[in-house]
Amino acid sequence: MKMLLPALAITLVAMVLIWPQFGRNAADIPVDQAPVTLEDVDTLRMANPRFVGLDENDRPFEIVARTAIQVGENGQAVELDHPQADMINEDGTWVSLNAEEGIWFKDASVVNLTGGVSLFHDAGHQLLTEEAMIDMGPGNVFSEVPTQGQSPGGTIQGEGMQSLDRGARIIFTGRSRAVLYSTGSSE
Repeated sequence: MKMLLPALAITLVAMVLIWPQFGRNAADIPVDQAPVTLEDVDTLRMANPRFVGLDENDRPFEIVARTAIQVGENGQAVELDHPQADMINEDGTWVSLNAEEGIWFKDASVVNLTGGVSLFHDAGHQLLTEEAMIDMGPGNVFSEVPTQGQSPGGTIQGEGMQSLDRGARIIFTGRSRAVLYSTGSSE
């Protein structure tokens, strides 16, 4: 009994550890990723990338996306799927941009956005356009296509726009139309 019980215990422990390994098949392991193709071999691809940096005045910015694909032989261009760029101003306010697609040119610190571009400023301003270019250095945004905007003070439409100094100044270019809301005071 002194030898039988320890031998039985060791056998049971070994069976518990070894038994699950029998019958295991590589096809049973779930893989949620698409298979790698020959076109992917020379492409650097990243899921859920997050790029963080400082602008020319040491103010932080961040770019996130669903996926990022490095383009070109020098790797200075990055295609972004559903990018979002966030910038924090010196006074603590923030500006956020998002779009369907974008291309980030790392050496120039420029992001070209296309497909439903939205710009939000935490003061309550919102701009909508189909394409825009962000110069991450000074934090300027430019669009040469029709742009609509709204804020607590009214709405505006223009043939293009420039958002300068990280949203501190917004200039609508071309033919523009503004509707301003009354504050309701009769002073």
